[in-house]
Amino acid sequence: MYVRTTLSYDAPMLHMAFMMFFIWSISGAAVSPMLSVSPQAASAEQSELEYLVSGILARKKIPGLVVAVVTKSGVESIAVAGIRQQGKSDLITVADRMHLGSCTKAFTATLCAALVSDGKLKWSSTIGELLGSDVPAMHAEWKSVTIEELLRHRSGAPSAPPPEVWKTAFACTDPPRDCRTAFVHSILSNATAQVRGTFAYSNQGYAIVGRMIEIASGKDYESLLAERVLVPLTIKDFGFGIPSKKDPNSPSGHTEDATPRDMDNPTAIAPAGTLHMPVGEWAKFIAFHLGAKPPAELAGVADELSHLHARGDIEPFEALGWLTAQRGWGGKVLTHSGSNTLWHCVAWLSPEKGFAVLAACNQGGDAAAKACDEACGAAIDVFSKGSAIRFK
Repeated sequence: MYVRTTLSYDAPMLHMAFMMFFIWSISGAAVSPMLSVSPQAASAEQSELEYLVSGILARKKIPGLVVAVVTKSGVESIAVAGIRQQGKSDLITVADRMHLGSCTKAFTATLCAALVSDGKLKWSSTIGELLGSDVPAMHAEWKSVTIEELLRHRSGAPSAPPPEVWKTAFACTDPPRDCRTAFVHSILSNATAQVRGTFAYSNQGYAIVGRMIEIASGKDYESLLAERVLVPLTIKDFGFGIPSKKDPNSPSGHTEDATPRDMDNPTAIAPAGTLHMPVGEWAKFIAFHLGAKPPAELAGVADELSHLHARGDIEPFEALGWLTAQRGWGGKVLTHSGSNTLWHCVAWLSPEKGFAVLAACNQGGDAAAKACDEACGAAIDVFSKGSAIRFK
């Protein structure tokens, strides 16, 4: 019932030379409009979702799994199963921080929309305009590349950085902004990696965006994301990097063979994939993208949502910070997955019908990706055949 389709592949990686990205296709769940909300039905569907999540966890043999159904009003239902770390008995909870990996990119694109609404950026702002004096050795091919091309992965940015640049980024212990500056300088001093306009999924492109944000705002990326996006959405429990470094009670990441391991990507590419937060906090961001009434600070950003969600004209029809697809259960949908090889998460949004499904687990690899995919499909099934959600 749930058919996997590889559209393109990326996972920001810890030590491998190439970065790829999986989109897990959910099909066969025909979501129809619901007319009423019954507390009894909601309770029954919550119980069914919890049962299904526990079953998926057992079959896929992963440590922990959190699944949520989200509408414009926020979390409609959330289920959790499993443990924080293999070999220990602490149960994972809905309040635990989960690593979002490349799902960070949608946050970065949204921050760009905030700066556009503030008048500090334009979607047509170029690397040369913003980073020309910051990177005097910039290769000429980069100078006219726009921030929108970077966000759509059509800038010519490399899919994988040169190994020596990646090694240096991992070794950098300076403040993230300084590590990012050095990393971006190294990328921009070389020619683009492919023809501009060609789709090539790139964490490096989002690192460049992060540096452009810093120049445009005068603030570091991490602080500005909190100030302009997270805090206005009342997201308070978040951080960058390894969740347990921020909160020692957080779950541990796990390798594909379920060995506990806590590592993350270099701080230089935080705009591409190092954000972490509980799924319930992530849901606040997702509700905003579904069209929830924005806080005053994000009213201008809400006006930019149609631009953020607009699909390109050439396959894979990407949006800004999202990829797009057509699904029978949701119409025109937005999706993204994220992994640093030790965690996996995925989001599927149907702005047309006003709902989304999210899944996150504390393990990387194929089994974890399939578990998140199956969990999202199960959530769609459960809530499409009952009356717990009123889709609009």
